[in-house]
Formats: sequence, structure tokens, C-alpha cells
Amino acid sequence: MTELDERKLDPAVALASLDETAPREPHRLFALKQGDCFVVADAYGDIRGAGDGFFRDDTRVLSEFRLTVGGRQTSLLGASLSQDNVLFTSNLTNLPIQSAGGRDISQGAIHVERVRLIWQDRLFERITLSNYSQETSAIRVSLHFAADFRDMFEVRGSTRAKRGTAHAAKIDATSVLLH
Repeated sequence: MTELDERKLDPAVALASLDETAPREPHRLFALKQGDCFVVADAYGDIRGAGDGFFRDDTRVLSEFRLTVGGRQTSLLGASLSQDNVLFTSNLTNLPIQSAGGRDISQGAIHVERVRLIWQDRLFERITLSNYSQETSAIRVSLHFAADFRDMFEVRGSTRAKRGTAHAAKIDATSVLLH
């Protein structure tokens, strides 16, 4: 077993690697609201399905939405809401990863910006990656997502006697339908 040098790791990653039940770092959550929709996510921009999510008409329609770069969580540089509370922005960087070709990419070589807004009952997000290394790299960027369609009361701990049936996702070349 190799020993981890925690000083080289992002604090959130170090905590998670030590204990799967470790509290989510950073503790701050960010919320955007527009009409009957709102989204609650952590500073990374991730939704992890605890009390967070994307809600429409009091139903959580997105219970997980996580970004990984090179198969790993990113390292947080900073996050903010615009003064008018319309845009959420998270600035991230990569942890040490390997390119698709197997070449090592050092921590901080890739900058990731996530900008999110809600408009007309939809959640929009733009993800921009900038390579600050001197070499061109192909890397894997993944979005992990899920929907549980729980209402706000269930998310807060209430139980329902009956629930609807979750169906398998319908996937085609340009979309995924969760219902």
C-alpha cells in the first residue's frame, strides 16, 4: 500500500479518501432561483443528492450532477454568485491525472470554469477548459448525473407510503431522458 502525502492533495479529496462518511468540503452551498425552479450545489458546482439538487415545482429532477476530469474530482480554486444572483461560477483545476495517451499531467495544468444559470425552467451550464501546460493533451471529462424525482419533503427526510416507478434512462446520440 502506498502512503498518501495529504499536503499534495486538495483538502476535500484528502478527507474523502480517509473516510467515505467525511463531511463534504467546503461546507458552503450555493443556490440559484428563477421562477418555480432552484438549484442547490456545492462550491465545485456538484450536486451530490444529500439535500441539494435541481428542483422544478418542488420536485427534485436532478439529484446528482458531478464533474470529473481525468477520472478524478477537481480541486477548488473559488466559487461565487453574481451580485444579481443570476450566475453561479466555479473555478477549478485538475489534480494529477493521465492524458488519454497515458502521459502524466501535473496538478494545475488544466483550468476548469463552470458557469451556471436557470432560465425558463431549465438549468444551463457552460464548462470551459483551458490548458496551461506546454503540451497538447486529450483528457477525459465526465458528467455523472441521476434523477430521483423526490419532492422537497422527502429530500428533507419525510417518507412516502407510495412512490412512482423510476424508468431506465433513454439515451440517444444527443440526449438522455430521465423519467
